[in-house]
Amino acid sequence: MSSEVITTAPDSTVSTAVRRRAISAASFGTFVEYYDFVIYGYVATYIAQAFFPTGNSFVSLLLTFGAFAASFMARPLGAVIFAPLGDRYGRRTVLSVVITLMTLATAGIGVLPTYYQIGLAAPVLLTVLRLVQGVSAGGEYGGATSLIAEFAPPARRGFFVGFISLTVGGAMLFGSGTAMLLTRTLSPESMSSWGWRLPLLLSLPLGLIGLYIRYRLEETPAFTALSREGRVQKSPLLTTLRRDYRSVLIGIGIAATNSCMMALYFIYMPSALKQFTDFSVADAQLITFVGLVAYCAAVLPFARLSDRVGRIPQLLVSSATLIVLIYPSLVMLSSGVLPLAVAAMVVVTPVVAANIAAVTPLLSEMFETDTRYTGLSLGWQMSTTLFAGPTPIILAALAGLGGSTVPAFYAMAVVALTVIAGIFAARTVARSRAH
Repeated sequence: MSSEVITTAPDSTVSTAVRRRAISAASFGTFVEYYDFVIYGYVATYIAQAFFPTGNSFVSLLLTFGAFAASFMARPLGAVIFAPLGDRYGRRTVLSVVITLMTLATAGIGVLPTYYQIGLAAPVLLTVLRLVQGVSAGGEYGGATSLIAEFAPPARRGFFVGFISLTVGGAMLFGSGTAMLLTRTLSPESMSSWGWRLPLLLSLPLGLIGLYIRYRLEETPAFTALSREGRVQKSPLLTTLRRDYRSVLIGIGIAATNSCMMALYFIYMPSALKQFTDFSVADAQLITFVGLVAYCAAVLPFARLSDRVGRIPQLLVSSATLIVLIYPSLVMLSSGVLPLAVAAMVVVTPVVAANIAAVTPLLSEMFETDTRYTGLSLGWQMSTTLFAGPTPIILAALAGLGGSTVPAFYAMAVVALTVIAGIFAARTVARSRAH
């Protein structure tokens, strides 16, 4: 791992307008991808009724989160398929393909007949479409992050890459707000019958806009120089596995906290608050919405801070802080008292933002240009598969067995893994600088 391996054109050769277009193309596309991916979680209780009617709401919710987890299992496959293509043929083309794939899969879920209409074929087709979403998402994050990192001036890379993290939060915020608006506007009967489909169908116009923006984008200076010099890897995947496997393994651990925290507070929590407390669906969505606002507000300041204090110190401090905060936050969230639950989210989610603001630029700096898309995607997507995909169902099962605060201990263990990975990352960086 190198502390500074991104080869970019001198600042004077990349105009501010070009950098802005790069941020817009990468960020809006990621917004669409993550909105499409997470809106499923915000309407999970309605999907459970429509596709997994077991007669037991808790079991139905577990099955729904099982389909959610399955989509995460497909993410490494998407990374293996798309990321090497991005390292060989360029970031722009591959990013245009993955946004198209995600949009079609999400809209497909929006028009899918329910269990009551086509029987067992409904949950099977739902799971297939979630798998397609997972494959698409597997090719998104690493490419979008690589694209912005390679356009960014080195001294401000953390801040520039922070827009990707902000976009993920913004997509979740938009999804949460859309679900909350529909819940408060439509009757429960309408929401259960057809209202849950609306935010899924919204992916179509959003996807078309994102595709148009990405199609007009030029290639990054770093990849253009690599291609011009004939140094593009013929097999980026094999090169990554042979040369960069340590960075991939460290990357899995570094990204574990973000994967788990996003799943805990923003995917699992809306359904858990309804399941284990007296909060209404609307109140549960409001709590999550406020947490997302706090997260989004904190991302860019912490991204800028990572350029000043360093990625690894910020990573370690934010992770240690989360270990302290997770249990009391779940106590407050499960109290059934709305102000306490809101306060918990306002306190803990900015720390999650500080963590991801350090992780994303650090991952982009752990790989050279010829394998950046592949290495970053493998580390990130394997981490999300292990620590985000199964997290809602694990947390729901733990809470069902031992109470609403028991999931805190699982989450704390995941964060401890990031601390260990961060220590290894610091040692690796120190060795690379010594040489």
